[in-house]
Amino acid sequence: MFFYLEWDMDKKRILIVDDSPTVLAKLNDQLYRYSVVLAESGEEAIEILENPICGDLLFSNVFDLIITDLKMPGISGFEVAKYIREKNRVNKFTPVIMLTSENVTKDEARKHGCAAMIPKTNMQKIVGMVDILLNR
Repeated sequence: MFFYLEWDMDKKRILIVDDSPTVLAKLNDQLYRYSVVLAESGEEAIEILENPICGDLLFSNVFDLIITDLKMPGISGFEVAKYIREKNRVNKFTPVIMLTSENVTKDEARKHGCAAMIPKTNMQKIVGMVDILLNR
């Protein structure tokens, strides 16, 4: 189930996708300056991206940044990034940050259309990259 948190249309919008509730909570806390939508799977992320209406909540499915975990059950982070680049016209050029606990090369990340590949344990680097990408 996705989570809508403090949606403020004046703030930059971020979709965060991770199967770990702990990682979602940490990122949500760290990115308090932004409007955040949390998805617990790649499937939920695609549902959010395809449908501006989710449940009883009407919100824009346009995001300024998407952060996704690489390794998730079902649809992986690379598959989410591929969907965004190939099938989602609204977010086609939205930067994607890939979070990983594995050794994945930057070339592989770029091949999948990712702006950055960051270890999911490095919150400081994640927040720094978010600030760089959203304030350039």
